[in-house]
Amino acid sequence: MAVVFHNSISWVYDSLWLPLADVSITRFAWTSLLILVPVGLLSGIILSVWAPAASGSGIPQMKLAYWRDMGSMPIRAVLIKFLAGILSVGGGLSLGREGPTVQISGGLTSWMAAQLGVVKFQRRTAAACGAAAGLAAAFNTPIAAVTFVLEEIIEDLNSRAIGRILLASVVAVFVLYLFTGNEPAFHIPAVKKFNWIVYMLALPVGACAALAGGAFQKASLGWRQHIRNHSRLPAWARPTVGALVTWLAACAVFAGTGRMGVLGLGYTDLGLGLAGGLALGTVAALLAAKFIATTACYAWGGCGGIFAPTLFLGAMTGCLLARSMALAMDIPGEDVTVLAVVGMSACLGAVVRAPVTSILIVFEMTHDFAMVPPLMLGTIVSQGISRWMNRDNFYTQVLHNDGINMDKHVEARDFSSWKSRRVSAFATFLVKTVEQWDISSVQALLLESSFAVYPVLDTEGKLHGVVSRASLEQYLSSGGCPPVLAATAASLDATLGEIEALLIEAHLNVIVLVDPARGVVVGIFTLHDLLRSQMQEVETG
Repeated sequence: MAVVFHNSISWVYDSLWLPLADVSITRFAWTSLLILVPVGLLSGIILSVWAPAASGSGIPQMKLAYWRDMGSMPIRAVLIKFLAGILSVGGGLSLGREGPTVQISGGLTSWMAAQLGVVKFQRRTAAACGAAAGLAAAFNTPIAAVTFVLEEIIEDLNSRAIGRILLASVVAVFVLYLFTGNEPAFHIPAVKKFNWIVYMLALPVGACAALAGGAFQKASLGWRQHIRNHSRLPAWARPTVGALVTWLAACAVFAGTGRMGVLGLGYTDLGLGLAGGLALGTVAALLAAKFIATTACYAWGGCGGIFAPTLFLGAMTGCLLARSMALAMDIPGEDVTVLAVVGMSACLGAVVRAPVTSILIVFEMTHDFAMVPPLMLGTIVSQGISRWMNRDNFYTQVLHNDGINMDKHVEARDFSSWKSRRVSAFATFLVKTVEQWDISSVQALLLESSFAVYPVLDTEGKLHGVVSRASLEQYLSSGGCPPVLAATAASLDATLGEIEALLIEAHLNVIVLVDPARGVVVGIFTLHDLLRSQMQEVETG
């Protein structure tokens, strides 16, 4: 399935875009507009009518299906992803094929397991095997495919399913060799020798590439959320906006440089950049245009992934920085290649937060162990910057923005992982508060609820304290002033480990959860909730 998907994308792209490589800018502008607008419009109609869940990357959907739905995914979403992905990526939208391949392959193997009578709770492994097989076929990197599934989807490098996932990845690569040969997705030039200064420069290059990746995540997902909340454009028309932005960016780059790397995967220009075949101005133009085009395509609901664009952005960032530094110091061409590869690995690692995968993908493409130390340096820096810029990785943030709390579905594997889970997975959000102290208001509050503790708000609606139900009942019977105790507050992002420590000192054994942005009470967390979360850990662990 992955081989057919990739070959179809290549055939569509070559048929539509290769004839435009040497035409005038006027012809390129009009012809590309006549291609990209129908591509955006048709893909939007296909997705909105038949399978809205097939839009976007595919990896968040695969992760959600693995944990929430026991690996099951509707076969319709798989087929629509297949068709819309070929149309979108092959048609020139600035998105990747790797994420869709993971969803297509994982969904297909899960469906096959169901047809073979595998019980539902055992289909997770089938989905994980399919996901690894698809990614292995996408890059011809079987080891990196295994680590990606373990790091990103299963979130456990010690998973018992590693043997079956590894077998599936190896089989996928054999099938890939049979049909397309043993060439990787794109070529990274072999580096025979590089200077020691590469190790020093790997740190700033990795940092800049991570900043580019973090900025891409903020821009694309922030824009996506704004569109979902405020855009009046119907869902079927939204990918057309991304197509128009891609058209403008592609025309600008083509007019200035004659390159078409903004369109589709951009692997040809990526390979030229790694080999030192692009001018410094061309590298800068491709970096800026690809950033804008990919951000727009993803934010406006296009069907495609961010793996390939992230590798492209990282490589161009590394190449731009290395080439710029080469103007002031002696940096040979092979060193520039190494630093560009460091940027590629660091940017991918910052966005998906799968550091082992980001190193292994490059290593498996080059088979050059000498590159591993600078890759590791760049990846270490990228992980720190990524966590500073964004709370979650790209895929988890997509689910969070869609209102899906993965903490409720991902099982804790040991006590340390239980303590790192967010309190929002177990808190009570049906909260009644004391806002007025007249007799009728307090009576109504006690009649309509049976809670043991109530947060007390001040005249501005902010948290003032907590009061017990017994105190309120005593207030109704004998009058006087009920004892309002100091409240212990925490945010929804607090972990169970942090809450556990706070509960020891909290009055009435309750933590009041407050939205830090608005300063309002949104929930409570009690000792009962803590015990419930621990019992769930015992039962699932």
